[in-house]
Amino acid sequence: MSASSREVTRVRPTVRGVVAVITGAVLLVAGMWAGYPTVRGLGAGFLVLVLVSLVSVLLPLPLSVDRVVSPSRVSRGDACEGQLTVHNGSARFGTSLDATDWVSGGDTSVEVPVDVPWLPAGESRTVAFPLPTARVGRLTIGPMALRRNGFGGLWLRAGQVGDTRDLLVTPRLLPCHGVPTGVTRGHVGADERVERGGTDLTGLREYVPGDDLRRLHWATTARTGTLMIREDSDPSRAHLTVLVDDTPAALVADGDLDEMADVAASILRAAVAAGHPCRLTSARGGIDIDLAAGIGIAVNPAAVLEPALVALCDLASQPPSTTGSPPALHDTDVLAVVGSRHSDRSRLATLAGSLRPTLLLIDPTATQGISWSAGAATLSGARATDVLAAWDSVTS
Repeated sequence: MSASSREVTRVRPTVRGVVAVITGAVLLVAGMWAGYPTVRGLGAGFLVLVLVSLVSVLLPLPLSVDRVVSPSRVSRGDACEGQLTVHNGSARFGTSLDATDWVSGGDTSVEVPVDVPWLPAGESRTVAFPLPTARVGRLTIGPMALRRNGFGGLWLRAGQVGDTRDLLVTPRLLPCHGVPTGVTRGHVGADERVERGGTDLTGLREYVPGDDLRRLHWATTARTGTLMIREDSDPSRAHLTVLVDDTPAALVADGDLDEMADVAASILRAAVAAGHPCRLTSARGGIDIDLAAGIGIAVNPAAVLEPALVALCDLASQPPSTTGSPPALHDTDVLAVVGSRHSDRSRLATLAGSLRPTLLLIDPTATQGISWSAGAATLSGARATDVLAAWDSVTS
C-alpha cells in the first residue's frame, strides 16, 4: 500500500514548537520595545526556525508504506508480528518518522508503537513489531498512524495511511482427557446403558479414496452400482454438550471469557478426537453447533472442531448482551457448563433441567479445585489449565 492510497493528514505544532513560537514572540517584542537588537534578532531567529520546520512538513515527500501481518491466524498467546516497510522516494531529503498501529476487537482498541529509524533519501527501512494475541476474537489491524517530524521537531504531520488487516485469534487447545461413558440414547430410541464395542448404522455416503474398504455397505453398493461406505456410531460413546455462560454477569472480569474459551475448545477437541458426538452452545443461545463424530471413517479432529473455534472467536468479539433465548438441552449424556465465579449458578441449574452438569469455573479466588453437590461436580481454577487438570481428575 502506498501512503497516498488512503491518507488523512493534519499538520500541527509540537509542544516544542509551541514553546519556540512563544519564546520567539516574547523575545522579538521585548527586544523591539527595549531597543536591544540582539534580543530582537534572537526572537526573530526562533520564529524563522518555526517557519522552516513548518515548510519541511508541508512539502510532500514521496513515501510509500507497506504493512504485512503474519500469520493471519494464531492461537491465543502465540507469536504474531507485523512488518512495516517504508521507502523514501526523495533524492535529497531524509525524514524522521513515528508510527502507531491500532489493534481493535470488540469494544477495545490497543495502540502498538512502531519504532522507525531515520530514513535517508532514496532508502527503505523494514521494522518488525509484535502484535497482541492475549485475547480471543476477530481483531482488526490498522489503519496505521504515521507521523513525520519537521525540522527541529517543531512541527508534526500526522495521518492515517493504508488499509486494515484481519487477525483471527482462536482459543488455545490444551491437553486434557476425553469424556467418560454415560447413559446414552441408542439409535433405536430407548435410553439405555450400552457396553463398548457395538455400532449403529447412522448413514451412507459415497466412497472416497482412503476410506476403509471394510466399511463398504455391500447391499447398497450392489443396488446402486456405486461404492457406498457405512457411517457408524458407537452407542457407548457419550454425547457431550458444552455450554458457555456468555451472560453479562459472567463476563464482568477482564480475561475470563478467554480462559473459558480455552476450556471449552480443549474439552471439545479431546472429545472429537475420541469419536464422541458433541454440541457447543451458549447460555444466550447465540451459539448452537453440532460437531459430528463417528467410527470407521477418517475423522480429522481439526476440521470437525473448526466451526466451534470460529464460533468462540465470534462470541468473544461481540459485546455482552442480555438478549437471546437459552438453548434446549436434549439428547446429551454429559453436560459441561463453562463459566466464571460471577456466573449465576441457579440460572445454570435451571438451564440444565434434569441433567447433572459438570460446572467448570474460572475462579482466581477458588481454594478448592473440586467440590461435589447432589452428585454434580464443580471444578474451579484461576486459569484454564487449572480447570482442565481438575477435569482430568474426575474423568480419568
